[in-house]
Amino acid sequence: MVDVKAINPLCDDGRSLFARLSQEQIDRYGRDGGMPLEGLAKPGVIFVAAFLNGEAVGCGAIVPLETGIGELSRIFVDPSARRNGVGAAIMTALENQAAEKYSRLVLETGVAQPESIALYEKCGYVSIPCWGKSADNPKSRCYEKCL
Repeated sequence: MVDVKAINPLCDDGRSLFARLSQEQIDRYGRDGGMPLEGLAKPGVIFVAAFLNGEAVGCGAIVPLETGIGELSRIFVDPSARRNGVGAAIMTALENQAAEKYSRLVLETGVAQPESIALYEKCGYVSIPCWGKSADNPKSRCYEKCL
């Protein structure tokens, strides 16, 4: 059974998950252009970790973007734990916490992450035009979900 709970991203499990996430981004894109670990510890950010059989195997965050809108960020499931419902459990936990504060969630992902795109679409996210630094990036895909 997957257990998802809020943790401090700077704790050992948070650092371990972030290191694995960062390495996967480097392997897929040649760099990790996402939010740095310290950014996930800022006030207002919700950071959760997923545990499978007691082991930290996934994470995700909601970062305040603007009034009523949160950005899903740094969603990750360790390859060894994929296809066990971990990603869906992370998304559900984040959405449940977001519903108290946000009316809409947005996210940016990349074309080299087809399993992430499949998860987001399965969870009801719809494609939207990319914004900000991703607006003109052909490798970016952006999604939203109204809560």
